[in-house]
Amino acid sequence: MKSYEKIEDFLEDKSFKQWVLNGDAEQDKYWKAWIAAHPSSAELLGQAKTILLELDASAKKWEPQRQEKAFLAIKDKIKSVDRANKKSTYPIYGSYSSTIEKRVRAVITASLLMVFSVILLQNFLANEKEETITQIEKQTEWIIKSNPRGQKSSVQLPDGSVVVLNAESELRFKDDFGRGHRDIYLEGEAFFEVASDSLLPFSVHSGELITTALGTSFNINSYKENLVQVQLATGKVRVSNASEESQAIDLVPGEEVVIGTDKQLIKNKFDLEKAFPWKEGVLVFERIPFQEVVQVLERWYAAEIKVKNMPPNKVRISGEFKKNTYLKDVLESLGYAYNFDYSIKNKAVFIQFKASE
Repeated sequence: MKSYEKIEDFLEDKSFKQWVLNGDAEQDKYWKAWIAAHPSSAELLGQAKTILLELDASAKKWEPQRQEKAFLAIKDKIKSVDRANKKSTYPIYGSYSSTIEKRVRAVITASLLMVFSVILLQNFLANEKEETITQIEKQTEWIIKSNPRGQKSSVQLPDGSVVVLNAESELRFKDDFGRGHRDIYLEGEAFFEVASDSLLPFSVHSGELITTALGTSFNINSYKENLVQVQLATGKVRVSNASEESQAIDLVPGEEVVIGTDKQLIKNKFDLEKAFPWKEGVLVFERIPFQEVVQVLERWYAAEIKVKNMPPNKVRISGEFKKNTYLKDVLESLGYAYNFDYSIKNKAVFIQFKASE
């Protein structure tokens, strides 16, 4: 292992700085082993560590007075160490005169100003600049827009795009969205009206699907864990499989892509005139199992629904309810058509299907 005879030897060592200032795990092993092998130099190492921490603490606030602050910090440290080590067999920071003031000035002139100013401070400032850049990169934060059950919202994105976000849904995008990228992540359901930008494709990540567009409008439903649906309203999009890039399908208005548990993309057509009723607050069921009706109603009205005597999946529910229809009115209509009773207490709903006659 390398020998360290002076404090400067520690302060010039990059691995020592990483260990003291960054808590590097690999360097921690090295320096613990070094201390075990050189117990007589442990105190010297401790003094170097103290100086480095003092400089680091000051450097975070250094402006024009940064050198003076470093001087004062080292001066105070020498005073305290000097009192505790009057009988030390070697100088604490190097050769210096009898007075504290002269000692400190001599140390800074002979070693710190030479070592720190030429090497450490340059490296420190370079590292500080690198760390600042790294911190700026790391400071890129996620912006999250989400709706609880029973609530829908319209979200204006920084690039001018508009997203209508359904209940119990979430959008995530970084705060530099629109500057170099337009990547956005969706859980739940949303309708996108994408602002045109020929240089920056607009990409929505939802489950296994990535939907890419330049300027268009489309709907994505990813409520079901193993089923994601993309329906195109205007323009043109390309839908690809995130885990299999070779799988990609282009859509034109009135076409949709669905990906299921087999991870295969399936393209279908849909009725564009009847699509996306939820955007206008219209609730529509078209031959879907009652279990799914329950999930939609819970999401739509922020309700908790319990069902007794659930009908088999072969029973398919259909119905359409205008904007602002109350939950009791929906249940009243469905109960009459599909033979069940219901009760509502606050947001708790109990449904019981009647026995078949």
